[in-house]
Amino acid sequence: METKFNVFEIFQIAEKIERNGAKFYLRAAELFDDSERRDIFYKLANWKARHEKALAKRRKLFSEKTGQFGTFDPDNYVLSNPHVLVGLAAFTAKPSFRDHMSGHEGKKEIFRTAVRMSKQAIVFYEGLKDFSRDPASRDTIDQIVEEEKKHISILMEAMEEK
Repeated sequence: METKFNVFEIFQIAEKIERNGAKFYLRAAELFDDSERRDIFYKLANWKARHEKALAKRRKLFSEKTGQFGTFDPDNYVLSNPHVLVGLAAFTAKPSFRDHMSGHEGKKEIFRTAVRMSKQAIVFYEGLKDFSRDPASRDTIDQIVEEEKKHISILMEAMEEK
């Protein structure tokens, strides 16, 4: 049985990745006693939360415009629950932030970790294209990838400033 996602479902997946990213950064902030480094994580978490809201708005507009929503297929759990794929992405739902952070990292290392995780998200999205239903789904993924690339550029600039 082939699983293919529409634009609505792609947005659901992307929103969950952003939500998990915000949770990751909030948990990581707790590792740091230094308020300046902790603040970096709070800003990153806020950034992810804002991006999640923007994606949710785009999903809503897509649904209003096209009348398309998620797919329900009782014989295909993943298709009915596309967010389950998110565990394969950079920001998993597991509290694995301790695998990435010790609480002793400097600012550059914090930004390097954020860049690495954004790059991992891009790899995930590129792979997700193979499961997209139509050209609109692939275009949506391309747009999300471009946004991630912009995030990487911003993170790289911030890393050089610190």
